[in-house]
Amino acid sequence: MTERRDEASEVQHDPQVLEGEDESPHQPAPPLDPYTPDPGPGPGERRAYGVLRLAWIPIAIAVAIVLFAALR
Repeated sequence: MTERRDEASEVQHDPQVLEGEDESPHQPAPPLDPYTPDPGPGPGERRAYGVLRLAWIPIAIAVAIVLFAALR
């Protein structure tokens, strides 16, 4: 079973190659990443991580209650 294609299509693009003085092909350098991260967490992030640290307290209490009930 063969499929007939009426239109020619390119399957894969060849990478762009730059020629220089040393006669070996080189690919161009990738563009620089425009994203620059902030130097530190913002005020909202500091508060969120503070609340996240406090969230371990009820989890620890729940684990202690389950262990106490299981070993009793």
